[in-house]
Amino acid sequence: MTTRAQLLLAAEELFARHGIAEVSLRQISAAAGQRNTAAAHYHFGDRTTLIREVLRTRLETIDARRAALLAEAEPTAGQGVEVRMLVEALVRPLAEQACRPGSHYVRFLQRLFAHTGHDVRAFAELGGFDQSFAVARVVATRLPNLKPDHASARARWAGRLIISALADLEQSCADAEERQEKRERQDTGAATFADPGACTLALIDAVTGLLTAPQSPA
Repeated sequence: MTTRAQLLLAAEELFARHGIAEVSLRQISAAAGQRNTAAAHYHFGDRTTLIREVLRTRLETIDARRAALLAEAEPTAGQGVEVRMLVEALVRPLAEQACRPGSHYVRFLQRLFAHTGHDVRAFAELGGFDQSFAVARVVATRLPNLKPDHASARARWAGRLIISALADLEQSCADAEERQEKRERQDTGAATFADPGACTLALIDAVTGLLTAPQSPA
């Protein structure tokens, strides 16, 4: 593995564990096993560039999977692709990443989302989320029964739900992996799905329901 790749993995994990502002480039260099504690600064220059590179590296795979799901989605006559299919294209690639052994990416996203004040516009400024935002805009056109401000609020809530739920799933998978490595069986005390596939389907259902539930009269 190249030094650059080691730095990206170390950054993703440290940011996921401790938060964005709490981790320095020197700590990332050390965690990546670099004797030169300025290695991260040499390769990336600053924290923002490093974050963008973590995103770019992961999103290449995630966006390719999302594009494949969108290509497979069957449009409804006269209405285009159903909201649930679009939600699945948003959720499933990220869920699959969360279940990869050793993944810290979704928990890193959760930390990044909190660091930006839960402002999706800041995500857009970082770059790399063009496909996600494009799908979200299409979803918005499928919610004609909601007033624009209600649709916008639900979209924000849906984004937070997806990141939070999949960060929990990633942590659950990591805990299961750790228990398997230690050959121990213990109750974590957390209410989680034993089956990641069931968790993913439940989240798709929940987000679809959140977006499509009828608006109550004032």
